[in-house]
Amino acid sequence: MTLRNTTSEYGSVAKFFHWLIFLLLLCMIIYGYFLDDLPKDFKSTGYNIHKLTGLTILTLMLLRLGWALLNPKPVLPFNTPSWQKQGERLVHFLLYITVIAMPVVGWIGSVASGHAPHIASIQLELPLEQSKAIADTAFFLHDKLAIAIIVLVSIHALAALYHHFIKRDNILRRMMPHCR
Repeated sequence: MTLRNTTSEYGSVAKFFHWLIFLLLLCMIIYGYFLDDLPKDFKSTGYNIHKLTGLTILTLMLLRLGWALLNPKPVLPFNTPSWQKQGERLVHFLLYITVIAMPVVGWIGSVASGHAPHIASIQLELPLEQSKAIADTAFFLHDKLAIAIIVLVSIHALAALYHHFIKRDNILRRMMPHCR
């Protein structure tokens, strides 16, 4: 397996980004759902862990986007219908947008509410004033983006499973670690 993508297979770097971001997103969505249930003494730390993990996902997604722009994308099988090719492009585009936007709006909401993420005493601020209206809007969008990500990941996974089990092509295998 090579580091870089080819026209027939994803390279190890693309696979690493794909699966690491998926696992982090899965953990974050589950963790985020239960954040309000944390004991009061742990809430502040729990939210900060959520925020820092979100910023990690943002960083990984930006690196992944850069990597994707510098590498060829493996082509779909020649007999893939046009509507499926367009659907694949749309779902991937929307996944990139939503997974980048979600931590950004969460970060905006945190800063606007006066609770910026921090590493020890280093505050990860943005050039924003505290504003309840901005915070409320950002957190509303953050919640809606979580739902959008769940829907898009589900569509993405179902399409991969369809290709693997029904069409019996290599679409799923070419993104699996150590598979060809």
